[in-house]
Amino acid sequence: MGLAALLASLAGCGPKKPAAVTDLHFPVAVLHPGSSMVLYHTTADLNAMHVNHLILGTDGPAVLIDSEFVIFIMENLRSTHGGLWLMTHPSGVTPVAFELKRDKESGAEAARRLLLQRLNEKVPGEETEQQQKAVVAQKTLVGMVDAFHGIPEKPRKPN
Repeated sequence: MGLAALLASLAGCGPKKPAAVTDLHFPVAVLHPGSSMVLYHTTADLNAMHVNHLILGTDGPAVLIDSEFVIFIMENLRSTHGGLWLMTHPSGVTPVAFELKRDKESGAEAARRLLLQRLNEKVPGEETEQQQKAVVAQKTLVGMVDAFHGIPEKPRKPN
């Protein structure tokens, strides 16, 4: 039995190690269900979230997209504070814990689809259509997030 486990691990058939925050390429975007999408620039930023993102995110797990368009599900996203603290600080920021599970899809197109899907959940209108076109035109995660939020693209400096 020990030999079989050794051979399986050498062949790559052993259990995969879970994803960790150290595996992420920052900045990362988190799509909080039922609320918004937020860009987190560092590990420290990601480890503290607004209470609303936890309370309003009951429609399912949050989705995290890193800068290389690797997509993760944030399972068991929760505050490290107790419920009483959350009730007394409804507009505060709380330290969080979560487990990252790599999604079955990744890549720029999969990330773009997720952002466009979220935009489609908004009330449709001319502004939403412009945002959708802007998201499609972007090549970077930060560009897509800015377009999602309706932030105009910054002019590039000449080389």
